[in-house]
Amino acid sequence: MNDVAAAPAAVAAPPVGDLIKLYLDTRDAKHLLEKQHKDQLKQYTDVLNKIEGVLMNHLQENASQSIASDDGTAYLAHKRSATISDAPAFKGYVIENRAWDMVDWRANVTAVGDFLTEHETLPPGINWKTSVTLNVMKKS
Repeated sequence: MNDVAAAPAAVAAPPVGDLIKLYLDTRDAKHLLEKQHKDQLKQYTDVLNKIEGVLMNHLQENASQSIASDDGTAYLAHKRSATISDAPAFKGYVIENRAWDMVDWRANVTAVGDFLTEHETLPPGINWKTSVTLNVMKKS
């Protein structure tokens, strides 16, 4: 008698059409669940927003930055934002004054891709990465 068990037969993958249908059905179910979750969370978000408004008014009326209780602390957080309203004026100022610290430099992916296509090399100092993802769409 042979003590070695026979290798199981290879399991065939489901037909591609079945996999696409399963993917679409699963994605639709996930989207429905996300919508239901968002709807359920809205009631909590609304309550939190009302409480934040009351606490914000309290801090502003008392010229305070924070207020503490036995359970926690409410405090004002200051977030800054700088957006460009006149690009040529800002660019001219930065270049003229060599104010490079006022600019965040990043590569423009479209321009770098065009450069790579045209020159078959990257501009100096650039890393290039292309990733491939799978998308599935419903038939129209």
